[in-house]
Amino acid sequence: MKHILSIITVLTVFFTASCVKNDYVKEANYDFKTNYEVFWNLVNENYCFLGDNYGYRKNVYDENGVAQKLDWNKVYEEMMPQVEAATTEEELMDIMGKSIDYLQDGHVWLDSKFTHRGCFTFYNKAYPNPEKYPTNFISGLITGQSSKILDYVYRSRNGHRYGMITRGDKKFFYLHHADFTKDLNKEDLEMFKPLIDKADGFIYDIRTNPGGSAQLSFEIAGRFVKEKILVGYQVLKSGKGYNDLTEPSPLYVVPSKDGYNWADMKTAVLTNRDVYSTANMFACFMKEAPNVTVIGGRSGGGGGLPCTFYLPNGWTVVMSAHTFTLDVDKKQIEAGIEPDIYVTITDQDIANRVDSIVERAIKELSK
Repeated sequence: MKHILSIITVLTVFFTASCVKNDYVKEANYDFKTNYEVFWNLVNENYCFLGDNYGYRKNVYDENGVAQKLDWNKVYEEMMPQVEAATTEEELMDIMGKSIDYLQDGHVWLDSKFTHRGCFTFYNKAYPNPEKYPTNFISGLITGQSSKILDYVYRSRNGHRYGMITRGDKKFFYLHHADFTKDLNKEDLEMFKPLIDKADGFIYDIRTNPGGSAQLSFEIAGRFVKEKILVGYQVLKSGKGYNDLTEPSPLYVVPSKDGYNWADMKTAVLTNRDVYSTANMFACFMKEAPNVTVIGGRSGGGGGLPCTFYLPNGWTVVMSAHTFTLDVDKKQIEAGIEPDIYVTITDQDIANRVDSIVERAIKELSK
């Protein structure tokens, strides 16, 4: 019972803590300097990854790709003269946008009445050497209607593309789960079942998945385990200091009990750099499942919970605050999950229309 209560507590934090009301907004104020200082302080006091916690801290890269630890105070010193010189709201938004770019976190963004300003992440920033990090996904190759890999391309009402891959006398069930805002509902599971029952292995492709529901990450991972397993830890921010953090609380995945459990089937989870947020968390969880191998490229990261704060001028700033996730070794997952087997789709593969990550998955599942 104690374990069940702890899981419920953890999940409650994950699923309900999406907005933090800050105390800065007493009345409307459109002064540029005031708004930038409020913005800077909100990040300084609430952002999860400014400290040297659990061996991880944000890096800043120069034009030569040389890493230095992020100093948020230096960002203030660099940007404040620009704020004082700004004459339009658009200029202020641009300055705040350049500030959050230093965080390289897809869970950070700004919204105003006239624009949305996202944060450049590690991979889509022009540094350091983005060519070192291939996309590792050929759009439409597998699930396009002219697919030469799947025997037939099915598409569920929920938008999931799936089918069977045949290699000699072996068959493999393939599912591309491209968005964790879309669950695997009862209808999906019923449609998958006759194919899975005939399969020798399961290829669960989450490449290009930007995330969505944290609850879904737990639920789907539970379909690949026979018993409750430790999959990571959750840490809460407990104060305004960079390293004001709670002790890690364990996160568990429990097996599904609804008749759709695939723990006995050898499974490959496919990842690439465009796997973010709760999909990144799912990759972390699946590395602990006994019969699962993660194959492909390092995921894009995202281990913090996005929370909303308000500026005096009515703008909102969203950032990774309140809580973040660690793996089973208590290491940050913010910078992504390394696969068990690293495979890169080469230029030659692209020219030949070969998905070498899928092919490696088939090889591993055939052993």
